[in-house]
Amino acid sequence: MTSVQEPSLQPLLRSVLAVLKVAQELGHEMNRTKLVKLLYFADLAAVEGGGTAFTGATWRWDNYGPYDTAIRRAEDAGVASQLVDRDDRTRSYEYGACYLKLALDIGDPLPGELMELVRRVVRELGAKTAGALRDMSYKTPPMVEATAAGDHRVLLDLSRARRARQVKALLARHQRHRTGTPKRVDDPGVAAELLEEMGDLAIFRGRVNAEELDDK
Repeated sequence: MTSVQEPSLQPLLRSVLAVLKVAQELGHEMNRTKLVKLLYFADLAAVEGGGTAFTGATWRWDNYGPYDTAIRRAEDAGVASQLVDRDDRTRSYEYGACYLKLALDIGDPLPGELMELVRRVVRELGAKTAGALRDMSYKTPPMVEATAAGDHRVLLDLSRARRARQVKALLARHQRHRTGTPKRVDDPGVAAELLEEMGDLAIFRGRVNAEELDDK
């Protein structure tokens, strides 16, 4: 098993290798579009959890959602170093049906906590199609903000995801509080007491009304 945590490997390449390693462990075929989106969701998960983005990508809204051209260069570096096998089934350089897998058995490319995060993301999303992941990415808070403003190629604000999660958590706590608070109910004796009191006062109301009518 080859170690790939050497400082000479750029962070983005290590992140690419991490996604490919977990995908192969789980038996998921990985094309270029899926790889990009899983890297995005891994960064998003890190930020939502209160940490920072770690893949090394600088996310912008490009043709098909979150993207960074540096991922393509990291892929090329992986192929050049014979760590990655690339099966390019089309002639499209950027977005073709290009399938990627590890060329050899490697150790975890990232530290333990980050590898566990990558494993969680790939377990949850790795079986989805590239199209499904693309559609999901457009529904994330950073992409919603970018598309609403129409700012193509704008730098995505991943902290939007953390704030959106905080708001959801706050609303969930409020709902739990409302659910756990006993409903206010009327005292069953109050109505009877009011009716009795109104009956006792009826004669006095009659006298007042009679006097008022006589005056008129």
